[in-house]
Amino acid sequence: MKHLLLIDDDESIREMIPFIFDKSNYLIKTTADISAIETLISEFKPDLIMLDIMLGVVDGREICRNLKVLPVLNQVPIILLSAATINEDDLNCGHDLLITKPFDITYLESMVDKLIVGREIGLPKSSS
Repeated sequence: MKHLLLIDDDESIREMIPFIFDKSNYLIKTTADISAIETLISEFKPDLIMLDIMLGVVDGREICRNLKVLPVLNQVPIILLSAATINEDDLNCGHDLLITKPFDITYLESMVDKLIVGREIGLPKSSS
């Protein structure tokens, strides 16, 4: 069973993501609290992280940068989620994919699968 970690301050997104992946072979952990994020990650051991860019006063891009420097996470795919229009080339945080909200559920599912499978077989990061 693959582990997906969702970090988002929007309660509706935290409720929807587990529903989307309910029939898949994924264990989902959701949180809005990043105060103990490293402990949560070391205990949960995610295969993929979905991270909101705007977490209240916290910038998800900075969290992404901090996570990607951890040896245990530098190969874990990170999907950034954003309701804002953002130029992906300007993010510069080591993420694997940017998905804007509202997102297409089928696209999200396919990209999660693609990134996890790609990580398992050692493919380079996605450019889409």
